[in-house]
Amino acid sequence: MIDAVALVALALLIAGVIASVVPGVPAGLLSLAGVYVEFLFGSGDMTYWLLFSFTVVGVLAVVVDLFGGAVAARGRGASGTTTLIAAVTGLVLFFVAGPIGVVVGMFLAVFLLELRREDRSFDEAWDNGVWATAGMLASGLAVFLLVTSMLVGYVVFVLWLGSGTTF
Repeated sequence: MIDAVALVALALLIAGVIASVVPGVPAGLLSLAGVYVEFLFGSGDMTYWLLFSFTVVGVLAVVVDLFGGAVAARGRGASGTTTLIAAVTGLVLFFVAGPIGVVVGMFLAVFLLELRREDRSFDEAWDNGVWATAGMLASGLAVFLLVTSMLVGYVVFVLWLGSGTTF
């Protein structure tokens, strides 16, 4: 039987997985909230080692979510200003055109802003736009996998194995 605290924790972990595919929603923080609800208010089946493991994965998800696309763009040579404007453009276009707006907006913002730079050719601007967009999509996939692993870990180590675990 699952108690109310476990249901809240499970709901937050599931919300984290769903949020991982929605730009601008902090999937890692939702998942961490679920873990800490269980640890603080649950039946005591979560050990400190398990809490530490969940925390490391959750913090990694937050960092990847916040900086994954920017790191890819910067690694390819896009300016910090371009990266920031592209992120804001993608977020705004999410509310106008949904997830497709984010992808197209990110690409176009990086491409057009990089094309305006005097030291960039068309091909370099195009490559930066592609890399920034690919980095954003890859970081989204990484966040999805990280928060999904937290959900699976919670179900296996806390709900299924319960206090019988030695982790």
